[in-house]
Amino acid sequence: MEKPKYIVTADITLPALNSGIKPYRTFEQFPSLRQNFRRKIIISIQRLWALLKWAKECQVLVLDSTSGPLQPDLLICILIRFFRKKPIVIMTGDMWNKGNAFKYILQKLIIRLADPSIQRYVVHSLGEEKIFGEVWGVSPKKVRSCIYNYTFTDEEVKAGEITTKGYIFAGGNPARDYDSLIESARLLPKRNFIIATRMLEGYKNIPSNLKVVQTSHQEFIQLMREADMVITPLRSGLTRSAGQQTYLNAMRMGKISIVNGKDVYGVTDYIQNQINGIIVDGSPKGYADVIEWVYDATNQATTEKIKRSAQESVLEFTYKRYIDTMSSIIQEAVDEAGIK
Repeated sequence: MEKPKYIVTADITLPALNSGIKPYRTFEQFPSLRQNFRRKIIISIQRLWALLKWAKECQVLVLDSTSGPLQPDLLICILIRFFRKKPIVIMTGDMWNKGNAFKYILQKLIIRLADPSIQRYVVHSLGEEKIFGEVWGVSPKKVRSCIYNYTFTDEEVKAGEITTKGYIFAGGNPARDYDSLIESARLLPKRNFIIATRMLEGYKNIPSNLKVVQTSHQEFIQLMREADMVITPLRSGLTRSAGQQTYLNAMRMGKISIVNGKDVYGVTDYIQNQINGIIVDGSPKGYADVIEWVYDATNQATTEKIKRSAQESVLEFTYKRYIDTMSSIIQEAVDEAGIK
């Protein structure tokens, strides 16, 4: 069997290149939040070793920027610098957040060491595309944006009645500011909240009108299906975008999707405020005020219009569009390198 020339470690399904070279998908399992740190380290080392073998054979390598605590997909790029024959490398995924000063200096050093091996960085928002080169010290000419997609399938959306059962829903794990939403629940003791996340394990002093749950994928969908509105309380000040799946899926369900847009990348790539969703400032009062505005019967005509617009506009953000854009970025890098 001929060894694959086009390796994809990211969790995406890509087509063949224009030359006909087909992708070989690998590493479908990533370290889980539920696994202990020791197990995550073991998986990262195994991944790095496997990548080392693949990189010696392939022509194109599509890597994932969030592949584990040791960042094996980034570290392999440092090792590739010493190869006589180097593959074309496209780095995609959620990319890196700047973090505290020490973490930022270390991250930036590693990225600078890996950068000579990387032909393209693919980010998920237009704002990131503008600042990525400056933040990480790489050429902005290497950076491209690939707008994300909703992930609920037609079958999942149509599996049951989309209704409302008297609660505000929020969910997800990365880059969330649940503290602000919890304080909003305190401001609105007569409103019911459900948050589906692992990030609040052991959290003290949860108000009685807020329920924290851990769910399966199907349970998550059901909670969103029956929510009065969906809030994605993103953290402000990050250097990467996050939360697109959650708020796009809420729009796909025809829900009022409320998202923090203060110093957050990506939100305005998808949401027009008061048109197909609502963008807030991320403060407890900001969430509380918009929740009460949505519940106000005098605003029902406007909220229904936002819901309809959300369901219509979100259809632009398909997985096909995402894959087509990603494929064109990969093909651009391959053409630039002159690979046939």
